[in-house]
Amino acid sequence: MILNTSAVGRSGTWRNFKHINYKALRKSWQYCILKYMQQHINTPEFKSLVDKLYAAYNNGFYVNAPPIKHFNYGVVNYIVRYAGRPVLAQSRIKHYDGKFVTFTYTPHGQDSLVTETLHVFDFIKRLIIHIPDRDFKMIRYFGFYSIRSKQYRHYLTKQRRVDVATLKMFRHSAKSWRLRIKTSFSYDPLKCTCGSAYELIDIFYPQPYKHKSFRFNNSS
Repeated sequence: MILNTSAVGRSGTWRNFKHINYKALRKSWQYCILKYMQQHINTPEFKSLVDKLYAAYNNGFYVNAPPIKHFNYGVVNYIVRYAGRPVLAQSRIKHYDGKFVTFTYTPHGQDSLVTETLHVFDFIKRLIIHIPDRDFKMIRYFGFYSIRSKQYRHYLTKQRRVDVATLKMFRHSAKSWRLRIKTSFSYDPLKCTCGSAYELIDIFYPQPYKHKSFRFNNSS
């Protein structure tokens, strides 16, 4: 989960904050997880266990919430990859002999790489707990980012809309396939490896093919 370090209130002005109440976060996580489990395990024995957990962990459960000092594209790529791909990359599987799997991973809160060997069934057990339920949304928006948020609508009403001339210019430039590829993939399809740009000089229709063909010339 990523929390923004800025917010907008009813006044419509942005305010920055850098403090997270970790004590409240730990207790909130403890309450939510135990309440959810109690809804599915409604037995006297489990209720007794819940009371013991509250007494033993009066400061709440552990929450791994380290501050991100430099929020960059690397963090975004990690989040997108985790939301759309398996939790363990194939490159981390070092060996498989048909019965045992050897793989590497980095535990939370540590920088050292750990190598572990498990039976294939135990390995699968660890993986399937990370598979989300059917139709489970991996990415959600809360607070200001929520479309239903009153603060979001209130902030938009105070913003100055782009003038018609600028909007037309933006729409016209966005029609360029070259610009769309550069914006989406950070890659210029008409840029040569030498650093120069290609220039379209001719379009022809060779026979017997009926599709269009293009010829480019290096501007250098």
